[in-house]
Amino acid sequence: MTRTTIRRPLTVAAATIALIATGAVIAPAPASAHWSCGRAAPTDIDTTGGHHTTGSANMRVGSSTRCAIAGISYSSQSLDYHCYALDINGIDTWTYVVNVQTKVGGWIRDDLLNDGGSLEWCPGQTQV
Repeated sequence: MTRTTIRRPLTVAAATIALIATGAVIAPAPASAHWSCGRAAPTDIDTTGGHHTTGSANMRVGSSTRCAIAGISYSSQSLDYHCYALDINGIDTWTYVVNVQTKVGGWIRDDLLNDGGSLEWCPGQTQV
């Protein structure tokens, strides 16, 4: 499974054809799932580390700009990824991160991360 099969709805059809051709079966993530503001942090299922933001980025208490800011991460600080979720509109992807230097955790929109964010889907997201 590649990241684009879940993250970009426009490529799901093409990815589905490719998966059918190879005999793989995969269900895309629900487009209406997100991580609600203020919920406890998701499980750390992404074992990768050493990630960074592309500049300063707000870390939020949920996967939306509607959620409060938990902290700020700077490109000079390392991030530990936990997993990713969609925003409430089912469009943008967000990764839950823990800033290694400050120990603050929060959600950062994936386009603000140097490598596009986590590849691990967060289980147990809120359904709209």
